[in-house]
Amino acid sequence: MLGEQIRQGFSPLIAVLTTDAVERIAAKNNLSFTDLLLPFATVNCKLKDPSGSSVTSRIFFDFRDLRRDGFLLSLTVLPSVLHEATSSIASTSDSDPEFASVAFSETLLKWSEPAEHEFLRTYLGCLFVVSIDDENPIEELSKLIDIQHQQQYGQNASTIGPAYCVIPRWMLPNIFKYFLIVDDESSENGPSRTPSVFSAISKQFGAQNCYLLKINSRYDDELTDPWRAHLESKYRGLKKGLQLAKHKVLSKTMGLVDGVASATIESSPVGQSNGKFVNSGSISTILHGQYLSYDDRESITKMMECMVHNALLPWVERQMRILNEQVIARRGISKSLTTGVRKWFGAAAAQQATSITYARDSGEMQIRLLADLCFIFGLYSYAYQLYQTVRKEFAVDQAWLYNAGALEMAALSLFLSTSQITAKQYPQHYMDDAINFYTTVSLKPVLTMRAAIISSLILSALELYIEACTQLLKLTNSDDDLFSGVLLERVSVYFGNAKMRRKMAFHYVLAGHRMSKAGQKQLSMECYKRALPEYLSKRWIFAEDHILYTLANETEQKEEALSWCLSLIRSQSVQHTNQQQLFLKHYLQLLKQCNNTRTHALMMVPLVDIQNIVVIYGERPIDLIPELITNVETLKNNEDEWVKLAKAAYYTITGSFAGFRETGTVRTASTNNSKILFAPPLERMRVILSLKNSMDIPLLLKNIHLEVSADPTMYLQTFTDAITLEPKCEWIPFELSVIPKEMIDKIRVHSLSFNLVIDEISVAYSIPLNIRGPRLNNTKKEKTSILYGEDYRLTAKVSKKQWPLVEIDLPLKQRLTAFCGQICRFNCDVNNIGVIPVEVFYIVTNHPELISVYEEECPGSTTFRAVKSTSATINAAVGVFNLKHGVIATGQKKRLQLAVRAPATESPGLNIMLLCYYRGDNCMVREERHVIIIDTRVILETSLRLVDCTNGACVLQLRNLIPNRSSLLAKVELIRIRSLVTHARINFTSSKIRQDLLPQIFLHPLQKRRVELESEQTDSISFLANGRAGAISLWFCDEISDIPEWSSPPDHSAEISAIVSSSKENIEDDNTAIPELDLFFAVLWKANIVNSDGTSSTVFGENFLPNPFPFGCSVPFCAHHILHSFSMQQSNRNLLETKRISSIPSTTNKSPCGFICKISTSSPVTYHNFNNKRSCHIPVQISVTNDDILHRRNCTVTIHFLDSSLVRKQTVDSESPNVSEFLPQNITLATSSYVHSSLFSQPMVVANRSRMHAMIAFGCTQIFDIRLSVYCPSVYDIARFQAIGLFDGDGTEVPIYLPPTYVTVIDQRV
Repeated sequence: MLGEQIRQGFSPLIAVLTTDAVERIAAKNNLSFTDLLLPFATVNCKLKDPSGSSVTSRIFFDFRDLRRDGFLLSLTVLPSVLHEATSSIASTSDSDPEFASVAFSETLLKWSEPAEHEFLRTYLGCLFVVSIDDENPIEELSKLIDIQHQQQYGQNASTIGPAYCVIPRWMLPNIFKYFLIVDDESSENGPSRTPSVFSAISKQFGAQNCYLLKINSRYDDELTDPWRAHLESKYRGLKKGLQLAKHKVLSKTMGLVDGVASATIESSPVGQSNGKFVNSGSISTILHGQYLSYDDRESITKMMECMVHNALLPWVERQMRILNEQVIARRGISKSLTTGVRKWFGAAAAQQATSITYARDSGEMQIRLLADLCFIFGLYSYAYQLYQTVRKEFAVDQAWLYNAGALEMAALSLFLSTSQITAKQYPQHYMDDAINFYTTVSLKPVLTMRAAIISSLILSALELYIEACTQLLKLTNSDDDLFSGVLLERVSVYFGNAKMRRKMAFHYVLAGHRMSKAGQKQLSMECYKRALPEYLSKRWIFAEDHILYTLANETEQKEEALSWCLSLIRSQSVQHTNQQQLFLKHYLQLLKQCNNTRTHALMMVPLVDIQNIVVIYGERPIDLIPELITNVETLKNNEDEWVKLAKAAYYTITGSFAGFRETGTVRTASTNNSKILFAPPLERMRVILSLKNSMDIPLLLKNIHLEVSADPTMYLQTFTDAITLEPKCEWIPFELSVIPKEMIDKIRVHSLSFNLVIDEISVAYSIPLNIRGPRLNNTKKEKTSILYGEDYRLTAKVSKKQWPLVEIDLPLKQRLTAFCGQICRFNCDVNNIGVIPVEVFYIVTNHPELISVYEEECPGSTTFRAVKSTSATINAAVGVFNLKHGVIATGQKKRLQLAVRAPATESPGLNIMLLCYYRGDNCMVREERHVIIIDTRVILETSLRLVDCTNGACVLQLRNLIPNRSSLLAKVELIRIRSLVTHARINFTSSKIRQDLLPQIFLHPLQKRRVELESEQTDSISFLANGRAGAISLWFCDEISDIPEWSSPPDHSAEISAIVSSSKENIEDDNTAIPELDLFFAVLWKANIVNSDGTSSTVFGENFLPNPFPFGCSVPFCAHHILHSFSMQQSNRNLLETKRISSIPSTTNKSPCGFICKISTSSPVTYHNFNNKRSCHIPVQISVTNDDILHRRNCTVTIHFLDSSLVRKQTVDSESPNVSEFLPQNITLATSSYVHSSLFSQPMVVANRSRMHAMIAFGCTQIFDIRLSVYCPSVYDIARFQAIGLFDGDGTEVPIYLPPTYVTVIDQRV
């Protein structure tokens, strides 16, 4: 393929001279005579070189009419023709840059004028053609011969051809001449004179040089047209190129700028060229050769073969021999000596020579003539030897132009002469030197392009792609943009063949740029398109944007330009602000030109957070609170807590779950959106979406609204006039809405529509709101492929009836900071702002033990009554508050009071869910969600301990947990202790007794005093809890009437359920008739708080303490009721200690080191009148036995009494350094620490002896008598001693453990 291309570019050139009659005969076929020969111009030739070697080759003969055809002027006409030839390829459907490069190369080789230093593109001979229709064919033939002779040897040679063609040049003085007589068989001129004319001409010029051609035998328009492809290739861009060149010349003449010429020049009247040169009309639509039958075409083929084989080839062989003999004769010894002298002595002089010109009959030029003659006839091996010979002589003479030509042809001859040439055999440096000479020395741009293109083709064929690129890149700095563009395109192709994709893309960009400057917009775009895949999404942002903008700006296909320009508009652009605005403005202009609203969300600005769209069906809630929305990801397989509350309310209203449906009116990305919800009619369906402008320019949006797939008469919608998204702004939420009417069944929002305005350019734009559902992962197909479910957030069914609408004056989300157990109150107004009267109103919560609700005694009253909470049937942990006056007429307002008690444990945030559930008189329901978030910190630690189960003696221990060093000051005061008996939650299906039949646990004080605790202070208060008639509440100050009541007890079901099985095993008498109840003790307290900023406040709180009585042990005087205990461990320990006190007068403990210690007193309960005598004396005996069986040693025992200050110091040292650390109430302490804790909170105890000492022999017992004095009633641990033993012969002190022993002191005045 490459060899064929080179052979056509350097084919033998034969001139043609015809008469007008011949052209008329050819014109019947819409052809000129030279064009008529084109399909038959390729002939297989067998030729002998001067050495006698025969070579067979297929040679294309280039016929040119001297008067109508010729080579173009390189400086004025050729560049324009090259431009238009390249454009003609780009304008076709297959605008491949490679095809354009091929067309450029073919046009360059075909039309470029012959060089002075070579004979390649000179005329080898002349074909003289006359017609039988001429009046005197022989005379006409003589005229043609004279014209050729005058052109070759005369003075008026320049007038033979068109002005835009160069003067014809001839290869030899004695050229080849051939005479052709054409007989038009379709002519009606009477009897033919063909034989006589042909005979006369043959006699005059020789029969072997003459031929009679008969054509136009018959008309047939169904014959094939082999001329079309040849004519398109030959005249590609020629007509428009001549017009463009003429316009450039006229523009320069008129003083206009060169850049005026453009691709539209063909419509200019000044662009008309010589009509004789190119047939008018389009070649692709004209039929050619319709008068040339198959026989005529066969006659033309025979004529070509006859002329070539019988006349031309013998003549060429003869000329080769003559030239070879002349070269041998001229190159004798004298020539060799002269050459040698120039080599040695003439180098310095030759350096100063500016240029060398050889005569055509010089020895060097005769060698070059013979080499060129051999080359054009396919004798490449012989031509290579001649080129090698002559190049050396040119090099010695420093004739660089001649040397470059010889080097170029030597490399080309060697490549064509060897069919399997390798890269090592090919002399690449020949071409490199030739190109360098053409570029730097001779300054021949056309010759440079010819050599560079041919060399790159050869290197590519040898797979030397990098070398080809290197060679071409040296020439890309040319001032001619078309030349550089073609070379850069070739470089890109070769880099691609070398698998260097990035370099390929880069040079495609450079080629596109130069092509664009040259006016080849289509080729420029094709280059950019080929470069784009290597830059797209490869982080070459600026190069990518340059390509995309060029494509979008240059293409005439608007839809295609939109796709290119769209990629320029990125959410994260690194371009300058002006550049970003230019891109966006151009995109809007394209949109406006297309007159098309884009219905697919392609543009990345503004960004719409589609997946996080929030939809609120109705007027409530007003604001979006995340805590009010269920996250399906956290549910897993559990039921939605809000749905549980709604079901509880619905069941309370209707008594069944039939007809229940979710009435949640908020849908977000975290909710379950797989079902279509109902929306109320005549209320807004609010869509909250967020926009983001990540660009560096502001975006102005106007006329923003939602597009709905429904009849416009069935709904109303809101419009936002204008918003401006500032540069680099974050997500900005804004709300749009549609209002469905009652007649519509279903409504769906499908897109967001707005007008985007940039510099007064406003374009309507629509972004579809297609929300992708969650990924499906259930079936095997769903797991193995990426499938997503539906998301119906933007779709709603519209109810036929209106919904009731109530305004609840309560924050949807209220965050409180409180102390554990603190009571918070607030008012709540309920106003019916809808058109439907409300007939029932419920408040449902998941923490009924922490909520208290009050309503007006009657509408408009200033007094309030408590609303009882009932446990939901489906879940006992859910409380339902049913308002007695739940009917709210339209426009009516109702006031509620709510109290919230902070949880007992310290927590960073507890969510108390409140669901307001109400139904209208048309049976339509609505829910409104609220949440109270409480952050708690401890302030008061309370614990209750049973010390005597026979009479219910209990000790309440209180401790202020605010540290002394804290910036917060708190003084806590004990207000009240009360008992609370409720139904047990262990068995929810058990029958429950009436509230008024519940047992009452009465409280009896052991002392009356005011209990106040400063920071870190502790105290204890003792009382009796039993069934003996007394007070249910113990007040330690004036009674307070408006303390909230809690409908449900503290929820300790988890703890209770953990001991159900144990209780069933331990209780032997399982009598189901005995009701199962829970007993709690409530401690009401008040705290005066002084904050760090000086502000003060007073807060109330209530702590609940569990039943201290152990399992199996009834409350004294209340034996017919079973009261569940809170803690097995605590209860068992309390029971054990109580037995020790009540049934055994002394307590014994055996020390692991050989001591037996006992503590005893006269009675566990002592009654004393503190009015009569200030102190009460308690006799105590401590017996210590030496039981050292292993060593039988004597010992010394020392007993120290620990007064209150020592006990307090010992206790503080044993506790955690962080005194403010909160100890939960339901944690049972270890025995020893609990003893200290109880001592820590006791009043003062005084002993008559502070230290006792005794020697105890082995097996003996020593009794120590002590008298303790107390000054107030309480429960006392009399084991307030520290005992130490020291054995003989051992210096180590051994501690002796004293078991805790309790004594209750009761004031007889109480």
